[in-house]
Amino acid sequence: MASKLQLQPLLSSHIRFGSNNDLADACTVAARHLTPARGALDNIAFEFSKDLFVAVSLHLVYSQGKHFATFKDVLEFIADPGWEDTRQILLCLQQEMLFAQQELTVRWTQGFTKKALHLPSEIMESLMQRCLSHWQAAFGVVGVTGRHKRPRHSVQVFNPELVEQAAERMAGLDSEKRGAAGRSLQNARHNQGYRTIPNAGKAHKKLEAAKCRFENLDDPISRLQMDLVLSAAMKPQEFNITPVLLLGDPGVGKTYFATQLAEALGVSTDKISAGGAQGGFQITGSHTSWRSARPGSVFTMLAEGQSASPVIVVDEVDKIADGLYPMLPALLDLLEPNTGRRFKDEFFEMEFDASRAIVVLTANSLLGVPTPLLSRVEVFEVPRPDLLQRRRIIECHAELLRLKTRTHIHLDKDGSARLAERDDLDLRKTTRLVKEAFATALLTGETVAKLVLPKSEARRSIGFGM
Repeated sequence: MASKLQLQPLLSSHIRFGSNNDLADACTVAARHLTPARGALDNIAFEFSKDLFVAVSLHLVYSQGKHFATFKDVLEFIADPGWEDTRQILLCLQQEMLFAQQELTVRWTQGFTKKALHLPSEIMESLMQRCLSHWQAAFGVVGVTGRHKRPRHSVQVFNPELVEQAAERMAGLDSEKRGAAGRSLQNARHNQGYRTIPNAGKAHKKLEAAKCRFENLDDPISRLQMDLVLSAAMKPQEFNITPVLLLGDPGVGKTYFATQLAEALGVSTDKISAGGAQGGFQITGSHTSWRSARPGSVFTMLAEGQSASPVIVVDEVDKIADGLYPMLPALLDLLEPNTGRRFKDEFFEMEFDASRAIVVLTANSLLGVPTPLLSRVEVFEVPRPDLLQRRRIIECHAELLRLKTRTHIHLDKDGSARLAERDDLDLRKTTRLVKEAFATALLTGETVAKLVLPKSEARRSIGFGM
């Protein structure tokens, strides 16, 4: 491994081996080398990184001997692929007290590892990976992939070299711009830029269950299931979900479809408005020369999430604006596989792979939807559910609440029938009324949830859904 670490002296030349000053010396070494490379690390991650460096340094000095342990060994200690998980590393530091003659050092190490072992495993794993990246930056090392193996069924979204180049550019920005944006860039380093592909089999089953609750969404759900079946039979790199445009009146369930899809896939979701003179900045981010510059939502979702396929909802594309910084060019780049693989965030001035993101567009009418956009998506008309469908949807929600509350509460049949007839109430209001009825029944100890319906809105039918 060609790096500056090979030129570093032994740890014992910095840490007074066998003295009462060993802990203070190790803390000084950690602060001296790690502080200049802090970058965008938040306080918690930075303090953890320094403490872990101290613990590993002391462990190596006393376990390997003063004439052998080097700075390179500290980095490779947590990068060793032999560790099963982060907990094993911490237990090793806690239990192998080969320097027990220094009481203060022993107490400090026990306190540090005890607190770390109480952290949730996913947080601990994230912190450990951030430490590795921090130490690599501090000592000018590239090419150490670390203990964390590439996740199964994953693809590389962020190129580590490009991330580090972006981090160097970020160092010259003021603290306000480095804030949240820096954390997103730090998160992009996780797992060496790899993100997982959704489990197509599990998602297929969850979407099938969603059909009974939203029968008017049967066609787009079936189309997605087809894509998932095909993707399950291919390599992760081939994962692809056809972009869809959901067309229909307000309140028929278009946006809710996207949230259900994200829930079934176990991924995050974000909603972007297609209107506005600066709509493109929502997707690509804005250059750091702008006062209110910030990263785009696509970069942020991929960096801060674990999946390569978040669900991005672009709402009301029939009202897409032609302002000074329009959304259409950025959106077309995102939808096109070739350009999606080299999607660029303007804030970080770096490319990344957004080609597996799932894009759901919504519109009330085809009028106003740009022709280039229509050529890249599959259009589905989402009708208003009829009376029988509304009745079944209400019953499905009631059954779901009954299962989640583990009670024998049943929805009042007469009230349920009257609610199904109320096509002036959208899905959000309808489900809220069902939830309120169940909550009241729980509070009063009743076994029948009685619906309290609002007055009818003067024949203003806006559909059923979101």
